[in-house]
Amino acid sequence: MFELKISNFSRAIQLSQQWATHTVSLLDPDFKENSILPLPETTPERQIRRYYFHDISKLPTSALKERFPNAQIATIEQLKDILEFTAPLQSTDKLLVHCHAGISRSTAVACGILCQHGLTPQEASKLIFSIRPHAFPNQYILSLFDKLFGLDDSLVTTVFHEMRKVDHENMQQSLVTEFF
Repeated sequence: MFELKISNFSRAIQLSQQWATHTVSLLDPDFKENSILPLPETTPERQIRRYYFHDISKLPTSALKERFPNAQIATIEQLKDILEFTAPLQSTDKLLVHCHAGISRSTAVACGILCQHGLTPQEASKLIFSIRPHAFPNQYILSLFDKLFGLDDSLVTTVFHEMRKVDHENMQQSLVTEFF
């Protein structure tokens, strides 16, 4: 299995140039027009794919259009392209998946990529939370991967079950630290 890192945008600039062999960059659509930060470039040694969509998880379509008339959400086609890009990854490869904060879009996409490479939804979610303990994977993106892989919502269900478990463990650890 390839090495995986999940990060926010500012950390990704360095990681994509100094560590990663492959980068999946998930950016807000507005970012490409207003960018003042340098975006890493693809080189023969470092392959980068960029995808532009907002971090919108679950609003009904009518409410979404009303509240966010210019909103762009992830599409099945974008996720298929990500899976095509990551399909040939080998054990020597280093994959970086990042979004703005490294919490929602990136963790959901990383989960889908791990399932693509043979991990069960439970194994993928455990790995995601071991890499990013404060992950909050985008439910809409997870549901698209569920459809792509024919998982009958098991990815969404498993990830959110694991998230509640991690939250409970973190809360217990905080209480132990606070009182002792």
